Amino acid sequence: MSEIDDKLQAWIRRQLDNAVKGFIESELYEDALIEVKPAWVLPSQLLIGKVREQSNPISFRWFICGEVPLDHMDSNAATTPREAIRHFALKWQLEAANLKGDGAAALIEQAESLYPLADDGRLWR
Repeated sequence: MSEIDDKLQAWIRRQLDNAVKGFIESELYEDALIEVKPAWVLPSQLLIGKVREQSNPISFRWFICGEVPLDHMDSNAATTPREAIRHFALKWQLEAANLKGDGAAALIEQAESLYPLADDGRLWR
């Protein structure tokens, strides 16, 4: 593996570890064992993944992390990572409407940064 591949793998591992910690802290799952795996990566910026309880191998949730807030949604809301990015962008814009000040502006900025990614066909081949 090249140095770039090693750095990317290390970045992915850090993102997955941080996501697991976030899910544990939020008490999203009752099961003590959860599994996370990447589904799509924009190197060193964004990771879309799947999280599930090991006791329930069929059901999962999409999550997003990296240079954006850790967030998750039900898998029924999207069938692909590309659709998940679109959903997170819309979700964040709706949430920002209920916020005030810098928090709203930051969330809108994050949401708006996702739209071009979802629309760029070169990223989804």
